[in-house]
Amino acid sequence: MSLKITENNSTYYLKGVISKSTMNFFADYFKRKLSKKKKVVLNIDKIKHIDKLGLNALKDILKRGKQTSKEVFIIGNGCKEIYDDMYQTEAI
Repeated sequence: MSLKITENNSTYYLKGVISKSTMNFFADYFKRKLSKKKKVVLNIDKIKHIDKLGLNALKDILKRGKQTSKEVFIIGNGCKEIYDDMYQTEAI
């Protein structure tokens, strides 16, 4: 399955999967956006699947935002699981 990204007012609506097959496209796309924007909101309501590599790509986007003093948010269904994974990993 593929990943489709649409934008409305610095909110990016993701549809499909974030996985090994789409990770490079996803990471490159948002690296470019972070270089141009002060705020990026990722809406994952329509993400059907995120594998471990996809989750790492999300973490990298958040990390890059923090390093460059940009605001990066992840919103939508499934956010609690992503949040729990990110902060559980950091606590170990």
